[in-house]
Amino acid sequence: MEHASFDVIVIGSGAAGLRAAVSVAEAGLSVCVVSKGSPGKSTCTWFSGGVMAGSAVADQPDAHRQRTLTAGRGLNDSGLVDILVGEAPLRLNELVRWGIQADLIDGYLYAQGRPPVFGEAIVNCLLHRNQTLGTRYWGHLLVTDIIFRDGVAGLSAYEKSSGRWVALTAGAVIIATGGAAGLYLRTDNPGRILGDGYRLALEAGAALQDMEFVQFYPLCLSEPGAPPLVIPPRMADRGPLLNDDGEDIYQKYAITERPAGERARDRLAQALFKEVYRNGSHVWLDLRGLSAEDWRIDPFGASMQGFLCKRHGAADHPLRVAPAAHHTMGGVRIDAVGATSVPGLFAAGEAVGGLHGANRMGGNALSETLVFGARAGSAAAAWASRSKHEDRQALIPALADRARKWTIGTPVGAELKERLRRIMWEDGGIIRAEKGLSRARDAVKDIQQEASVPSSELSGNQLLDLIELRSAATVAAVILEAASKRRESRGAHFREDFPDQNDAEWRGHLQIRLAPSGENVWQFEPATKSDGSTPAGSGGNSSRPPIGKRG
Repeated sequence: MEHASFDVIVIGSGAAGLRAAVSVAEAGLSVCVVSKGSPGKSTCTWFSGGVMAGSAVADQPDAHRQRTLTAGRGLNDSGLVDILVGEAPLRLNELVRWGIQADLIDGYLYAQGRPPVFGEAIVNCLLHRNQTLGTRYWGHLLVTDIIFRDGVAGLSAYEKSSGRWVALTAGAVIIATGGAAGLYLRTDNPGRILGDGYRLALEAGAALQDMEFVQFYPLCLSEPGAPPLVIPPRMADRGPLLNDDGEDIYQKYAITERPAGERARDRLAQALFKEVYRNGSHVWLDLRGLSAEDWRIDPFGASMQGFLCKRHGAADHPLRVAPAAHHTMGGVRIDAVGATSVPGLFAAGEAVGGLHGANRMGGNALSETLVFGARAGSAAAAWASRSKHEDRQALIPALADRARKWTIGTPVGAELKERLRRIMWEDGGIIRAEKGLSRARDAVKDIQQEASVPSSELSGNQLLDLIELRSAATVAAVILEAASKRRESRGAHFREDFPDQNDAEWRGHLQIRLAPSGENVWQFEPATKSDGSTPAGSGGNSSRPPIGKRG
């Protein structure tokens, strides 16, 4: 295997990974950003709305904190929330100093990207900053394994263009691979956002938490042949939202928060899922009556006017809308500086769980990437500066063994990945119940078995497809298992068979690790209140099932 070594390796080239790399490079260490697509471009940041919450101008920190906690339904890590609220203004102002093209309005920074890739301005700003610092990029490289031995990290990775396996070593590794919304049939994320970082962290020995909480943005375009583009939440409230019978969706489901697409994403997504996928109705957002002032409610809406009107006819007829998978609240468990339970392994951005709790406030995702990307980068640099260098070659045989295990398998077609996405959408998505979750878990096991049959040695696209499917199925199984274990409804996790929020039994975090034998080991950790105490009734004996090994 070809071998390359750096002080720090960052996996993922969205805003979290790029901002982490800046901190490492500013500390004077060598850093390489690895991505399975083109650096920066095949990321959720690139395709985001470019809206970042937390500016100190016109927005008091207490208000930002309270909105974040309200959205999280009692499961936010309050320490991480305090860090976000306190440091977001610094990180946003930093982008301004680095020359980002953006508008600062009412406590939000709006990137001036091109619709529908508003995050382009964020990515380009961070890429330019890294370029001035000498950051190395390695695109189209798929990381399959991370191992730690004697204070040194090793990664095995496959490069499709050359058909070669590569061994990478470093003093520290930062996982910034984004979420897992690509596991679902309808998503506004790039299709290859499949939860890679969750599997990598879990198999490296780290803990995951809150994996049942997947956010679905309710107001995505659903016109035939059109991608599920996000309708800006503040603009969406300016026009009526009706089903085929002319019923007002907000009134029918008693949704009063505004903007609903920002502050009531969970309940509005559930309402639209029922209308479209249970009742067989279309849901229509009528923007024909919007004035020029309505379209200019914020830069996001103003930028989308021409795109929605000229390309999708929003000025001439109502638009069909439906939910789409948008963000994963769960992820790798970290401390205040992004360190995991594995020495030398750090994580940041959507790959991390804990900050958002059971539901995410709109505008916090990109702010999170900057705040905790910076922290993880600084902490990883400090760790790597103490790492050994002479022992790194010793990891290569173990990395080669890991690589060989991936190459033997059966070619899988696009149908199998599509089947996985449909399973997750229908039974593991917006509305859940044990019958469907059990059916989905069995179906995912069938897919895992089909993808694990040793047949021949694969390479190129066949190998990439197999690796991604195996990894995606592993993450899907974790999400389904977590959703099955949490027998209540809270935030983005809605159980028809347990429709109420149950603080006495379930105000806490489901965490998962791998046992040495490879089995999933679950535990429940009660959430702490702001005073450091655990909630009354937590750890009780009633309806919560035993948390243990798989199943």
